[in-house]
Amino acid sequence: MHYPKNLTHALEIIWGEGMLSPGGLERLPDILEGTDLSGRRVLDIGSGLGGIDILLAEQYGATAVVGVDVEPQLIESARELVAKKGLSGRVTFNLITPGKLPFTDASFDIVFSKDAMLHVADKPALYVEIFRVLKNGGCFIAADWLWSEGAAESFVVEEWLSKSQSNTHFMSPAAALRALIEAGFIDTKITCLRHELLEVSRNEVALLKGSVGQKLAAAVGPEMAESRLASARGRQAALESGDLIPCHLRGRHPP
Repeated sequence: MHYPKNLTHALEIIWGEGMLSPGGLERLPDILEGTDLSGRRVLDIGSGLGGIDILLAEQYGATAVVGVDVEPQLIESARELVAKKGLSGRVTFNLITPGKLPFTDASFDIVFSKDAMLHVADKPALYVEIFRVLKNGGCFIAADWLWSEGAAESFVVEEWLSKSQSNTHFMSPAAALRALIEAGFIDTKITCLRHELLEVSRNEVALLKGSVGQKLAAAVGPEMAESRLASARGRQAALESGDLIPCHLRGRHPP
């Protein structure tokens, strides 16, 4: 289990209800720029606590949002949150196992993912599956954490990962772009967001050193608060060194 209850509670204190990573409502306009979700059926890969899926339905008008995740406690929490928001009819969640997606070909208009694919070991295989479940003309839109060539040997990255979550897998932007094209996508694009996320990371460190850190310590204990601060500092260092490269990924299924 990579997201036990005490960790998800800590992350919600930092990022807001239903969120496991920075930038919910404020980042979605950039991620979804130029894409109309109205009346669309959307698959969210790595749906976590469901906060993003609620926004996709409420704020962006998706007719149906199907979230998938591999951790049962996340699925349970997401279902509870969606029920509280009165969206159970439009937003649903499926517990899956890594590998082939449990959907028929051409099931979705949009496949979306935000900050979840860093936990996927075989990203090229996932891209192939995403391509398969997309309808003709459908779009793949994601935010993912990539890294530079040689980052696997970086002392800065090693230090960060030693203080962060396990089960993280990275590839370079160039390798990701090749894999998207090889999967069959057209109009592929990868946009580097390192400078923007570096500012977010600096703000996170400042919050965790101040009032949010105090709130976190009171809610989940000083050890967890210190762990989140150490992880945020490590990520900031990896962003500053240029080893860590957060990106937006896009691709389209041919018509």
